[in-house]
Amino acid sequence: MHNPLNPDNLSQSPSAHQDQLDHLLEMQQLEVLDQRITRALETIPEPRIPADFASRVASQLPARRPDSLTPTHYGQKAVLLSMLVTLAALIALAVRTPGHASFGLLESLLFVQFIGLTIWLSIWRHSLR
Repeated sequence: MHNPLNPDNLSQSPSAHQDQLDHLLEMQQLEVLDQRITRALETIPEPRIPADFASRVASQLPARRPDSLTPTHYGQKAVLLSMLVTLAALIALAVRTPGHASFGLLESLLFVQFIGLTIWLSIWRHSLR
């Protein structure tokens, strides 16, 4: 049996010997590369943020539109309209002749809704002051 790494062994051709040496060199290079990759993956990176990062990001933002100075009060107008519609329905139900029990239930529900809207509107107005 002959040792393929023994350069004194002349039983193999020079090209086969060179192939074995090239193969060993490749294996060593792969091991070194594996070690470098392992070290790179195990190293905790240090974050580096440039000093002017915040100013660069802020300069890329679009200009901010000014806030509206005149409030619209759409919610308040909707509540007032709902209160008027509920009040009109309550008056229409009050002038009817006594009859069906479902109209009494409907009238009670509308009355509770009217009171709820009134309370909500009064609390909402006072919270704005």
